Amino acid sequence: MPELFFQGQRVAYLDQGTGVPLVLLHAGGSSGKQWAKTASLLEKEYRVIAPDLWGFGLTERWMVEGSLTHDHQALLVAEVIAKVASGPVHLVGHSYGGATAVRLVLQQKDLVRTLILIEPILTPLLKLAGDEETFREYFEMAQAFLSNAAVGRLEEAWHGFIDYRNGSGTWAGLPAATKARFTAGTDGVVAAFHSNLNNPTSLDDIRRVEIQTLVMCGETTTLPDRRVTEILREQMPKCQYM
Repeated sequence: MPELFFQGQRVAYLDQGTGVPLVLLHAGGSSGKQWAKTASLLEKEYRVIAPDLWGFGLTERWMVEGSLTHDHQALLVAEVIAKVASGPVHLVGHSYGGATAVRLVLQQKDLVRTLILIEPILTPLLKLAGDEETFREYFEMAQAFLSNAAVGRLEEAWHGFIDYRNGSGTWAGLPAATKARFTAGTDGVVAAFHSNLNNPTSLDDIRRVEIQTLVMCGETTTLPDRRVTEILREQMPKCQYM
């Protein structure tokens, strides 16, 4: 993967295809390689750029432990757009990357033509919308991961997280190599959970996202993710929903 240096740290990114620049932001626990098959499908029409966010894939960890935010991730993405893309981009963010995409639009909207959000992790919006019970579901799952990771129970941490996301028994059915890959990325996911729980995006911020936006939600997703997408549908001025 090509790379650039930002704030003295290595940032890796996928860069494939020609045409209109399309930036894809990965989920937590993943990397830009999440989008490799998508890039192969779109490369004749789009220049697909998929950075590894701070602490994921081949990009180095954020410099100050415990302080990483989605605003830091958004600045990284802005640097990749400035150095790699030629002009404003179409931006897609999935889960953790979706929360980063929103912060980027709020910071530097001129960099983004259109926005697609796939179940973005903007869970604090649930509290702001008065849905404390649904927020609690996510909070307790996140705290279980963080607590187990803090004392070295990595298998237990990932078991709970993966099964919460994908259904009971999913972790048990994964190959040993896949489990090892997940557990090796624990530090990045710990930082991501802290970023998610402290995301400052407000309902007023969401109302200020005035570019054309498509919000997507799966049929069998978790309740917190579904409710967040519904809040976005209700609050974003130019939102389409599917």
